[in-house]
Parts: sequence; structure tokens; C-alpha cells
Amino acid sequence: MEAPSGPAWWTSGKQGHLSVWSQSLLWALIRVNDELDLEMEDAQLASFVTKVGGGHPLKASIGKWRRRIDVDPEWYPGKTSDVECEKPGPKPLMDEQSKRSIAQCAMQVKNIDKKEPSAALMKELRPVATLNPQTGEAFTDKVILEVFKTRCYDEGSSIPWSQEHPLQKTALPDFLIEWRAEWASDMLANDMPTPGWFLRHCVWVDPCYNILSVTRRQVFDIEQASYGKRKRWMSEDRKRYSRNGRSSPYGGKQKQFGDLKLWWFVVLCRGRVHIEVVGPDWQQTAAGMAEFVDRLPTVLRKMVGVGEALPRVIASGRGPGFYQSSTGHICREYAAALGNHGFRPFATEDASHQPPDVPDVLPHETAVAWIRTYLKKHPFSRTGSLDDQETAVRAMFAECTEHINASYDVEGLCRSFPRRLQALVDNGGLRLRH
Repeated sequence: MEAPSGPAWWTSGKQGHLSVWSQSLLWALIRVNDELDLEMEDAQLASFVTKVGGGHPLKASIGKWRRRIDVDPEWYPGKTSDVECEKPGPKPLMDEQSKRSIAQCAMQVKNIDKKEPSAALMKELRPVATLNPQTGEAFTDKVILEVFKTRCYDEGSSIPWSQEHPLQKTALPDFLIEWRAEWASDMLANDMPTPGWFLRHCVWVDPCYNILSVTRRQVFDIEQASYGKRKRWMSEDRKRYSRNGRSSPYGGKQKQFGDLKLWWFVVLCRGRVHIEVVGPDWQQTAAGMAEFVDRLPTVLRKMVGVGEALPRVIASGRGPGFYQSSTGHICREYAAALGNHGFRPFATEDASHQPPDVPDVLPHETAVAWIRTYLKKHPFSRTGSLDDQETAVRAMFAECTEHINASYDVEGLCRSFPRRLQALVDNGGLRLRH
């Protein structure tokens, strides 16, 4: 068969692929789009070019062409095999229709059904597409997963799937994402105070704890847990060495027999962070919160100084002791203690409108993260008695707050709530990145 020449060469090629002419047009469109910041999506670019035999390419195909052009400085129209004769050798056993069927099914499973796609699931849902016509058996997992790697995309992405470690941020169900976005939007629409008001009048509080132990296994798990999931120094051939492993998922989180759970509160206001230790006998109940509120005026006086008016608005999450988990109504003993000392809750006595999962929005959670990070970088000795360890932790807390107040933008954190709400609206209720 004689190869096409002249004008026909520009418009000919393999059926279903881009001709040299269409490649040239696509190259020009991509360059103009980038140079003039036209912000045209890949789907729009696809509508301007035509495949050999008719029809427009898919958005995913345009993404591949874009990357191919970007990574190859010597690229020119016609360089790829798309416009050449079919490659020699046997044709792939899995045809284009089967690949397309598997890819569409896999993306639906992940993006719509909210399940994790797998080769086994594709064999179950697409038995015909995954059938090897030569053997009469299903294709191997490797063949099916190759479709995932080359033809499957997340929503809004032009980069095909690959197996990656997920971020440490926990996933959110759709209803909670919508709830978070609606809550933030309503808060901003209902006379939201200024950032300066939050700095002046708001006190952010949250109870936390540390597990202290003299049990060898628990001490080991707690120390391993302090390393987190970050990369650590080790020899490549010694990854199976126990010291290089991860900790138990419960290390440092669950109290065991003989352990001590040391409770403390983070208090954030007026551009200062304070850690108030309430001791091992404190309990996370409404009575416990009332007990903490009784101590709060003294704590705030130390933080803001003599002669300054105390902030009177207490902001927190919907955790136990603050609000009823089932209804979102404030706990009676906690509410009574607030009233006795002239405080009022920022979320009012009915916080049912506030989502239960907004740690990325509440400023005090950032302060807790700062504290946890400091404690990981400055571990204390766990070789002494429980009393010795408690004394060491209290001293570490004092050093920690001194470091945070001197090194971090705590005032900016106190002002940040309105900005975070706006970011949550702009993000559609998804986790914030900070």
C-alpha cells in the first residue's frame, strides 16, 4: 500500500487518531491558550480538532497530548505513531472498546459509587470486556491495571491514575462536605464579626491528654508513635528491622492498666497560647467542663494581664462535655458555669447547625497541632515514675508555650476564623490545606 503524500498526508492517518493537520492545530491551540491565559479546558480544546474518520478526541486524550508536547522539546506534528501505519507485530488482545468499557466502569466505581476499584471488581462488573478471547479466561490483573494507569482519571484531573499514598487528612462523606459548606456560608451571611473582634473577645478552648506509663510495651509504643508516619532514616535493606517499623495504632491513645491519663486544656486568646493542666482525675463530662470554667477567669487574667477586660466569648467544638452529641444542645452544667462567670458560648446553646467534624476550621486545633509537633521534637524521659513523668510534662508544656508565643503568628491565628470560613466555602466543604 502506497503511503499518502502531498495534501493527503496532512489529513490521513490511523483511524480514530489525530492526523498531522489536527496535531498542528492542537499544538497552536495549546500554545495560544497558555500564552494568552485563556483558561480553556481540555474539553474545549478537543472540540476544535477532529480525529481521522470523524469525531472529536476525549478530554483525557488532549491531556496526554499536552504532556507529550511539554516534555519533548523536539516534538513536531507527525512525530508520534498516531499518524503512522499500524505497528508491526500482533495486535493487543484487549481491544479499544474493552479498554474504554473497563476505564468507564472503574471511574464510576470510584467517583460515583464511592468504592475502591480493583481488577477483581472489574472482572465481576465487566465480564465480557475483561475476557481474553484467546484463552477464554479473564485477563490477568496486570493487563486490567494497565487500563487504570493509562485511561482512568479523577474528577477534574488530566493526570491518569497511579498508586499513591493518600494524604493523612481523613476522608469526608458527601453529606458532611455539604454540611460544612452550608454552615460556613450561613455563618458568613449572618453578621459575622470582624477578625479583630475574634482577637479581642473570643477564647478558644479544647481538652487534650497525654498517656504516661511505666509499662515497657506501652512506653515502647508511645515512643514509636511519636515518630508519626513521616519518613525516617534507615538502611534500605533493613526496613523489616523492628526498630524501623511503625507503632501500634493505639500507641499513646488508649490508657492501659497502671497508666496515667494527664488531661490538659489549650487556651487561645488575645494572641497568646496557654496550656492549663487539669490533672489525671479530671473527666471529660459536663461537670468536668464546669470545673474547668471555674478556673478559666484566673487563667485568662494571667494571659491578658492586670487591668485588661477579660474576653467573654468561649468557642469550642461539639465534643463531650460541651454539647450533647446527639442533639447539639449545650450541656446544662457547662452552660451554668459559663453564666456564673459572665461567659457565653460562641455557638450559642444550640450548636446543632455546626458540623461535628471541622477541626481544620477551628483555630484552637491548629494550636494543638503546634503543641503536638513541639512535643514530638522535644521528647521527655519516660524512665522515671509516673509522678516524675508528670513533672517533666508540666515543665515541657511551659517551654512549649513560651516557644509558640515567641515563634508563631498566634495573633494571626486568633484573627483567622472568618478567613477560614471563607476558604471552606471556596473549597466546597472539603478539607482545608494548612
